[in-house]
Amino acid sequence: MRFHKLGDIRFISHHDLMKVFERAIRRANIPIAMSKGFNPHPKLSIPIALSVGIAGKDEVLELELPESMPPEILAERLGRQLPKGIHILSGEAMPCSPRSSVCDVLYEVVFKDPGLPTTERISEFLQQSSIIVNRTKDGYSKPFDIRPSIQEITVTPNGLILSIKMESEGMARPEEVIHSLCGNEKKGLFEITRIKVNLSSSA
Repeated sequence: MRFHKLGDIRFISHHDLMKVFERAIRRANIPIAMSKGFNPHPKLSIPIALSVGIAGKDEVLELELPESMPPEILAERLGRQLPKGIHILSGEAMPCSPRSSVCDVLYEVVFKDPGLPTTERISEFLQQSSIIVNRTKDGYSKPFDIRPSIQEITVTPNGLILSIKMESEGMARPEEVIHSLCGNEKKGLFEITRIKVNLSSSA
């Protein structure tokens, strides 16, 4: 399923978003496959989480059903149970195996003040062989090279389009790219929207 997550609901976490879909599936009476074990849970997933505060215009939700259901009927029934701000855009039946994986994503960055980076600055930025940022997890800081996953940066009238691919070590976060490109003085002065998630199985 492709869906968008826009407006104030962009501030809910990935965990809460999954709960929203689980409850909507139950209310829509959609039969869904369950995992095995003592604590079975519905088989649904979002291949790549959306950070809190970032809107998504073309996100992916995968459901495993125990029996076939026309995608358009599934989308209509599920869509009626979703809250404002989340809307099903389309549905497509896919084989269960192999599971799809994220190939790359596109982000739109809109700056709230003038002073976009120039094409010369972007060219210099992309010519670097490595761009190291520090990520903190569980109280520990760890360096991470974001350069290998940055595919392209395109200038638009009021911002940038970032094309970021998935690498075996992970991928750059859009705010890391902007801070590295523009400096930390731009912190909070831009709005990020994920506009496309491309899967490895996408045509």
